[in-house]
Amino acid sequence: MKKSLLALTLLTAMFFSCKKETTTDFTATDVTGTTLVKGTFTKRVITPDGSGNWVTTTKIPAAGVSVQIKVNKSQLYPASIAQGADVYSATSDANGNWAMTIKSNATGVQGYVTMNGFNGTQDTIINGVTKTGLYANYFGNTPGNTTFFMGTTHDFGVFNFVASNLTSNPNNIMIGSAAVTGSVSLTHFLKTVTTGTAASVAFGATNTAIGAGTTVYLAFDMDPTILTTKMYTTTTNASGYYTFNLATVAMNTSGFNNQDATIWVADYTGTKDSIMTINGGAGSVIPGSSKSGVFGNAQTTQNSLYNNEVRNNAHINLGGFTAN
Repeated sequence: MKKSLLALTLLTAMFFSCKKETTTDFTATDVTGTTLVKGTFTKRVITPDGSGNWVTTTKIPAAGVSVQIKVNKSQLYPASIAQGADVYSATSDANGNWAMTIKSNATGVQGYVTMNGFNGTQDTIINGVTKTGLYANYFGNTPGNTTFFMGTTHDFGVFNFVASNLTSNPNNIMIGSAAVTGSVSLTHFLKTVTTGTAASVAFGATNTAIGAGTTVYLAFDMDPTILTTKMYTTTTNASGYYTFNLATVAMNTSGFNNQDATIWVADYTGTKDSIMTINGGAGSVIPGSSKSGVFGNAQTTQNSLYNNEVRNNAHINLGGFTAN
């Protein structure tokens, strides 16, 4: 009887031991799905009010207007070291409606939303007949960072475009260009060794170029064609340098007050090294010193980017580091 009881006890222990080893922890960040994002665009037209006057409050659908949402992969996979971003887009139909499906997760992702503006005429409608009006700017809308949850629908509702700058034809805006150049670097540990009669050892930090092909993002706050924030992307070369060429306008152009750009690099997976130099010579990585992990994202800004501006010092350094 005792032998049977002992055997049963051992069998039970083995069963639960095996079961415990095959259990996988489940967290919300392991789950990805989709979110339906939608909205409606309208624009104002001129109509008679029935009393001999004209009003500009009547709204009609605005077709052919585009929307973009940028989601960093670090938002979508917060428990990982994912890099880069996904950009989704949609265009309004004949009824002004637009919709897109974006990838999201159970805890919510932040997406940067841009509703593009456009150039067109502010028309007059009389008894259903459209009379073409003056050219105008219909400035866009930038809701910015918005949180989207998996399995839900996010409705931005109706956004109404209002005509502005009617005293000038937007087709006559003098569109030129501006250039922004800079470098992206990573911060490492530095050990400086001096030999001889003045021998010494000092510790500090040094920067090295980020890897070639790294994506750099730029958000320009007033593009002269879409009349709202425009997203640009480029990549670094072998020396860690990047260049953007932006469409912009001349200084003092009506409706273009800032022309500012925000430039950034997303989280970067790499190694943080300890580099040693001896007597001012070339540095070399100390064997066994490298640590794998993620360099945190960083950004810089450039202001007043009007026609013919050239900025060549928009440098970005990723100094923060989290080891694996």
